[in-house]
Amino acid sequence: MHRHPPALTPELIAAYRSARYRVASPQGDVLLPIDAASPRVAALLAQAEAPWAAFVTAYQPFSHPVSAEENAARQAELLAWAIARGMSWLTGDGGPPENTPAGTSNTWAPEPSLLLFIDDPTIADTLMLTFEQNAVVLCDAQGFCTLRWHPYLPD
Repeated sequence: MHRHPPALTPELIAAYRSARYRVASPQGDVLLPIDAASPRVAALLAQAEAPWAAFVTAYQPFSHPVSAEENAARQAELLAWAIARGMSWLTGDGGPPENTPAGTSNTWAPEPSLLLFIDDPTIADTLMLTFEQNAVVLCDAQGFCTLRWHPYLPD
């Protein structure tokens, strides 16, 4: 049985849209642009021979703060989930936008994340259901990245 996420506030939606999603690739850091295409993202998918990628964290289920220990355990579970399915991945983190003044409401500690190379975009929904996330960043083979919201949230 999956829990339903709480309704998202306009502030939380804005935070997701403005966040910085960074992948550590062998060629250097790659940023995932929201609602835009990136040749560098397309190159990552081509190198992995994958039609899709999902950028996800297991931290802060449904944006609810939990202990550092619980976050670490959840992230380890996410990695084990990916390994058990034979997925390729790169590490990264999601955090506040660049140049955010310290102490503003749009500041939070970067959350360790994985860019999982997947063959079916519905795996993104499975990730959100399993790891209780409001959204993931879904990227296609052309490098276009967008936020995919939890399947139980209204459009």
